[in-house]
Amino acid sequence: MLEAVAHFEYFYEEIFIEFSKYGELLDIVVSDNIGEHMMGNVYVKFASEEQAEKCFKNKNGKYYNSKEIQAEFSPVTDFSEARCRQYNDGQCERGGYCNFIHAKYVSRQLQKEMKELMYQEFPEYAKAK
Repeated sequence: MLEAVAHFEYFYEEIFIEFSKYGELLDIVVSDNIGEHMMGNVYVKFASEEQAEKCFKNKNGKYYNSKEIQAEFSPVTDFSEARCRQYNDGQCERGGYCNFIHAKYVSRQLQKEMKELMYQEFPEYAKAK
């Protein structure tokens, strides 16, 4: 189990670093759902639509781990509204096939470390606030 956690944390760090090249990241959510339309989805929220568009243009159609990235814009502006509250409480009756995001757990410490790294690498993001 610890190996799976370490593998996911490595993945999270890798995508955080890669996406932060295109703009200030406000949130990254990785879906733990098993429904075909949500499995493997990564939701990224940038500080601006321009940053999201820049990332979209650079990543859509490229490959990650031998899989094509199929990027699309989402009308969801608050990922907390798209998350399954029942899943967070351990009570989702729909299981992995739920249509709300079952977000993979990312420790607050790792999130904090990644944001600090992003602001060190790209101090202009902090200045833009």
